[in-house]
Amino acid sequence: MSDPSLTPTPESTTAAIDMYSGSKSMLIMIIGKPGRGKSYSMRNLPPDRTIVINIMGKPLPFPKGLKYSEANKNLVITADPNTVRRAMTEASRNPNVDYVVIDDAQYVMATEFMDKALVKGYEKFTVMARNIWEILVLGTKLRGTLKVFFLAHEEDTGNERKMKTLGKLLDDKISPEGLSTVVLYADVFGDKENREYCFSTQSDGITNAKSPFGMFPAKIDNDLLKVAQRIDEYYSEVELKDTKVKLYSK
Repeated sequence: MSDPSLTPTPESTTAAIDMYSGSKSMLIMIIGKPGRGKSYSMRNLPPDRTIVINIMGKPLPFPKGLKYSEANKNLVITADPNTVRRAMTEASRNPNVDYVVIDDAQYVMATEFMDKALVKGYEKFTVMARNIWEILVLGTKLRGTLKVFFLAHEEDTGNERKMKTLGKLLDDKISPEGLSTVVLYADVFGDKENREYCFSTQSDGITNAKSPFGMFPAKIDNDLLKVAQRIDEYYSEVELKDTKVKLYSK
C-alpha cells in the first residue's frame, strides 16, 4: 500500500513549479559513510522521471532498482567526468525528468586518481578537483524545477565530518558543501535491534549538514522523494508545522 505522504499535493507542486520557473536547478548533497543508506534513499523516486548516474555501476539496493537500466534510458553508468556532465545536461533538456541522482560521486575522483596513480606531479590533483567542481557547479545551473542529488562518501577527520575528497585543493581552497543550500548527512541511530537510517539536516558542530531554517526537523527519513516534496513545500511558503509530507516515520 503506497504511503499517501509520498504523493505531491497539487497546491504545493503548482506553486513550486511557478517559483522555479526561469530559475536554476537545486543541488542537494547527501553525504555519509558506506552502508548508511545513501543509495537506498532513492528507492521512492519515480523511475520514469528520474535519471541515475551510477558511477561504479553497482546494483541499486532496492527492488525498484531493476527499473533503472540503460535500455530504459534512465540509467547512465560512467566514471568519466565529461560523460557525467553530458548526462546531466541531457537530463536537463528532457522536460519529463524531475530528478537526477549521481550515486557515489566521489568515485569520479577515485577512479581518475587510480588511472593516474603512476603519473608524477601535482597537476593530476588540480585536474581531479576541477572535474568534480564542474560537476557540482553544473548541478546548480541546469533547468529550473530539476533537483540534482549528489551522493558522496564522508571523511571523519576527528574534528569534522565532511565530504571525502582527494588532494588538498578541494579541502583548502573550496568547500564542496558550500555550493549547496541543502546538505544532508546519512546517519544510523539506535542499537542493533532497533536501527534507524535517517538524514541529519543541521550541523551538530561536527558535520557540515545544513538546510534553511524551518525546512526540516533535525532528523528525517532517508527518502529523497520526501526531501524533494518538502523542498517544494518550503518554497511554496508551507511552514513545517503544516507539512503534508511524513518526514519522520518513527
